[in-house]
Amino acid sequence: MEAITNLRFVVILSSLLFLTCGSEEAATPIMPPPAEMPSGETITEPEPAEEFLLGIERLEQDSFAEFSGQRIALVTHAAATDRHGTPVWQLLAETTAVELEFLYAPEHGLSASLHGELGDAEASEELVVKSLYGSSRAPDPAEIRDFDALIYDLVDVGARFYTYTTTLYLCIESCREAGIPLIVLDRPNPLGDAVAGALPEGLQNSFVGKLPIPVRYGLTAGELALWIAGELLPGAEVRVVSMTGYEPRLYLDEQVAANTDLPYEHSIRIQDEPSRNARRQRLPWNPPSPNLPRLEGAILYAGTGLFEPVKLSVGRGTERPFELVGAPWLDADGLADYWTANCPGAEFGVTEFTPRQPSDGRYDRQLCRGVAISITDRTLLDPLRLAVYGYDFLARHHEDRLALETRFLNRMVGDGSLSRLVRGEITPEEVLALWAAGVESFVEQTAPYRLY
Repeated sequence: MEAITNLRFVVILSSLLFLTCGSEEAATPIMPPPAEMPSGETITEPEPAEEFLLGIERLEQDSFAEFSGQRIALVTHAAATDRHGTPVWQLLAETTAVELEFLYAPEHGLSASLHGELGDAEASEELVVKSLYGSSRAPDPAEIRDFDALIYDLVDVGARFYTYTTTLYLCIESCREAGIPLIVLDRPNPLGDAVAGALPEGLQNSFVGKLPIPVRYGLTAGELALWIAGELLPGAEVRVVSMTGYEPRLYLDEQVAANTDLPYEHSIRIQDEPSRNARRQRLPWNPPSPNLPRLEGAILYAGTGLFEPVKLSVGRGTERPFELVGAPWLDADGLADYWTANCPGAEFGVTEFTPRQPSDGRYDRQLCRGVAISITDRTLLDPLRLAVYGYDFLARHHEDRLALETRFLNRMVGDGSLSRLVRGEITPEEVLALWAAGVESFVEQTAPYRLY
């Protein structure tokens, strides 16, 4: 189901657009009525195409004037860059308009390339870098109380159980306690605005999937932050430096292709730069994790990621993480046929692969029989449907091999539906119908917070 709203906002600007939640100075949308012909026919005025700009790029255009003289801290990583590949932290560190005191890095660190729990600080020649994936998972309110704002700019994956949704919530909570605003520099949800999956009841006591949102939630970080402040953390102040020219229905690479005047360079990333200051050619997808090197894997992650609570390899330790599913014991031919019959939008090829030093430790250097998933039609593909029918197949053919971690699965899914499916208490289509009802409710609830 597509999370699409027809509501349009027209905001009169003097410089940058700050959309606000939780402040007395919240922007009020202006909605002019459409012009009408005497016959009653509505005239639809064509809208001029806006240049696509990220939140950070809008700040750059205005020479960071909105933050002039302010002391800030920044939640970010190397994947968050402007169109030229310059990291956000470097842009803010180099401008004289603001005082960047230190950085907070999420899971995978400032480099976006690390595995596992991190130390409380990372080494950096330029700035102090504090970890939000070590002994502390949130900024210390006492530490940020004297700042003017905490800035947030991360490349996310668009799936609830990717930990950045929880990091965002905890940052807003810390800012509320410290009495300062959280300001999101917005960037695309790489999966667009489609919504799918179970809707949990209330906040969960877990760093993996804390928020009561579907697995695929269809919001940008800015929209999600506004919703968190409005629905979960009353009194928190969130501001968003929005994008321009953004089409929420599009995937990330389609977004860039739709704005062909952009100087993004579609070529392989240069791994070894000749100098520190050399510009790097980048794909539109800058991986926020070493386990998501390709956008295709990020698209599938909302579904194939749900196989981590069973003894399957999801391709970690290969060149195609989350695009492969396998195990030495798997009936790969049977699974490929079952997915082909029930899951449109992809081709399912039987293959063999050998994980090497996988971060989950699954089947290291063991030959796995598996299925390679190749997306053929994103409009038809539902990664969550892959998970549902995959679990149905595994329960029917490999129940004795699963070693299912039920609590982990329920936490990732957001309810007990897939566990019930494995026990034979519910059918795949009944699972999907249950999820659809929650999706409809979530789309309605989030409509006032959508910016695009």
